Amino acid sequence: MNYTADSLVHLASTILSGFGCMEAESTIVAEHLIKANLSGHDSHGIGMLPTYGKQVADGNLIPNQTPEIASTMGAVIVIDAKRGFGHHMAILALDEAIKSCRNNKVTVLGLRNAGHVSRAGHYSEYCAQHGLISLHFVNVWGHAPIVAAHGSCEPSFSTNPISIGIPVNGDAKPMLDLATSTVAFGKVRVAHNRGEKVPLGWIIDDAGTPTDDPSPIWRDRTGALTPFGQHKGSGLAIFVELLAGAIAGKETVATGNYIPNGVFNNMFSILIDPLAFDSQEQIEERVMEFYASIKSSKPAKDQDSVLMPGEPELNNRHQRSESGIDVDPETIGQLIAIGQEFGLDATHLNSQLKTYN
Repeated sequence: MNYTADSLVHLASTILSGFGCMEAESTIVAEHLIKANLSGHDSHGIGMLPTYGKQVADGNLIPNQTPEIASTMGAVIVIDAKRGFGHHMAILALDEAIKSCRNNKVTVLGLRNAGHVSRAGHYSEYCAQHGLISLHFVNVWGHAPIVAAHGSCEPSFSTNPISIGIPVNGDAKPMLDLATSTVAFGKVRVAHNRGEKVPLGWIIDDAGTPTDDPSPIWRDRTGALTPFGQHKGSGLAIFVELLAGAIAGKETVATGNYIPNGVFNNMFSILIDPLAFDSQEQIEERVMEFYASIKSSKPAKDQDSVLMPGEPELNNRHQRSESGIDVDPETIGQLIAIGQEFGLDATHLNSQLKTYN
């Protein structure tokens, strides 16, 4: 069923208010999640709310936190999110880093102890709106590892995403946003909820054999996701874990405690003011010359065009804004159920959903 983005934002905001989030926070988180859906990343969209609800109920995710500056030294800022909603805490932390970057031309931000920050590309886009280049590296702790290192059949770390954006006219263009695993874990959840198989190569079972069944790893955490590009993705994931977990944070997946329903993020971010190198006009001209040269190259067989990083998200936003966002019945049921657990009325929640005509 395809739903309007506005109605999903409304539903998400209502559920988040039920969790105890104040209006400003529920709006920031809801808009972040639905933008992920619009961008084609349903793994990081509204379907995350049941997990967040369980974390709030367990006391592992705390609404309405105020992040605390743990330390500043030169152009380095470390901020403790105190287990607040990562979507909100990350924006507040980046606001501090952006102010620092205006003065220093470069700032390194360590955000630690945050709830799930969701789609890392959101933060590259946010920094680009402020005219800044940014690189973001995120590790995950609080639950057992889910991605096997290259050459192993046992999970050793999590999906450890990377995002990079360069500002052009206030947009991140190009914008890279990827998990260092072959696929984000949320895509396994989406496939499980839809009753679909996944492509071979995404998952291995606990013997290290490729499997197309998403249910065992999602339901029972048996098996592991694979790193993309074999040793290359595995190597990148290891350095993301070290930058975000061992340096910016205080926990890696090897040392952080495993907590029921626990999902905590540390983020290592580098913000750069391009004006330290040249005029914005000259930099954007060179960026777009290279951008255009890639776009004008001959597409491979069965490809309509050569896509630059960030274009799939833009294309999805255009398409889904026109046709609506497909959310499967299983996920809708989970959303209503978690709302009910926090005292919300199922009929009222269902009434907020508007299908796209």
